[in-house]
Amino acid sequence: MTTAVSKHVFFLGLGGIGMSALARHLARQGHVVGGYDLTPSPLLDALQEEGMHVTHSPRPEDLPPWANGTSGELTVVWTPAIPQDFPLLAHFAEAGITPVKRAALLGAITRGKPTLAVAGTHGKTTTSSWLAAMMNAGEEGCHAFLGGIDSLTGTNYLSRDGARWHVVEADEFDRSFHHLQPTCAAITNLEPDHLDIYGTPEAFREAFAQFGSQVTDTLLLPADLAWPQTAEGPAIERFAVLEPGESLPEEVHHVALLAEGKEEVAFQVGEVHFSARPSLPGKHNVANALVAAALAIHAGARPDEVVRTVAEFHGVHRRMDVHLDTPDAVYVDDYAHHPTELEALLSAVRDRWPNRHITLVFQPHLYSRTRDFGAEFARVLGLADRLFLLPIYPAREAPIPGVDAQWLFDNISSPHKHLATSDSIFGDLKACSADVLVTAGAGDIDRLVPQALQHMQRRRN
Repeated sequence: MTTAVSKHVFFLGLGGIGMSALARHLARQGHVVGGYDLTPSPLLDALQEEGMHVTHSPRPEDLPPWANGTSGELTVVWTPAIPQDFPLLAHFAEAGITPVKRAALLGAITRGKPTLAVAGTHGKTTTSSWLAAMMNAGEEGCHAFLGGIDSLTGTNYLSRDGARWHVVEADEFDRSFHHLQPTCAAITNLEPDHLDIYGTPEAFREAFAQFGSQVTDTLLLPADLAWPQTAEGPAIERFAVLEPGESLPEEVHHVALLAEGKEEVAFQVGEVHFSARPSLPGKHNVANALVAAALAIHAGARPDEVVRTVAEFHGVHRRMDVHLDTPDAVYVDDYAHHPTELEALLSAVRDRWPNRHITLVFQPHLYSRTRDFGAEFARVLGLADRLFLLPIYPAREAPIPGVDAQWLFDNISSPHKHLATSDSIFGDLKACSADVLVTAGAGDIDRLVPQALQHMQRRRN
């Protein structure tokens, strides 16, 4: 690695999904690892059980003795979610330590090594996790840094001695993916997001073009995605998911053909043809499976292992996560926080449970995203049969005047909409007797999952 990592490594924001995967990787390599995070979580409990020191205190005096080293003795890794005036950042600066950004560390770990990367506004976590499962089905395995918890393995980090390939999620937030130089990569889709960082849709698209230019071998793109033509750069391959009767676009290398009334999908991945029923519902998950299969076969995965994993992949925590599925009650939780993701989620739920009544509990994420996509959110949220709208989760942002849950609520044209809070929601749900319950959002709505499951289990009885 060009970024030198000391024997002792301390993570500021250890409980983040990307940070914890890196922490697990360094611990596996023999480093002494620990870190700070504000809020306790099951993931932090797991890291502690794996031998890492976890603290929730911002006071330097509460650091473990080994985390009081100087530059060369201690590496500090941080995420932009940690504010610049955070006390521990000041403490490490006084010790002469310059923190390393999470994205820079991931780039350093994978630089010069065979790497598969998945970028895009939507679907990165599911696709990269599906890809990792395909690679891990082989004898050699892979090293995977995932943006979610794999439902089968219960971890966001996979590794096997002797594996050559690395699998990473290429995160566009804060231009993190510019630290990567993958061998092969895919852009699942490209819709503007994170405009609080990029400012304009054009700047957002330019950032993806920059990422694409850093791919050293092959870049997979949707068939309908406009892409700058350059004399240099990676080979471009296109992929598409086709509805029955749709014609095949020109110069498409990887195709999934949906068949009317049939559960199986016909896949053509380069020269490999097979039929399979993707284990996750929804057209968007057919696309995720297609992209994962194409990247895996590029990396030398055996087609039979790829086919098996398309059908047997167990999914990712909080991505179309089905907690209860009975004739009387269904409960699904999902990370969807962008209008397109919400629409795909609701479509997949309707496909899987047709003619059922869908109640959606949604927590908007970020004031800026709610403002930037207010009209799209209002339209999509109106697609649920009943909506409960929670307050906006601010994350790293200060409030924006005039942008709140009430503002969004007033723009939703649905007769069955309600404003709610995390304290009131279960009383509200009891009054309406939910049939298919969906909770969605990228904030702290996941803390409601155990109660929501209990609520729906009681309804079943």
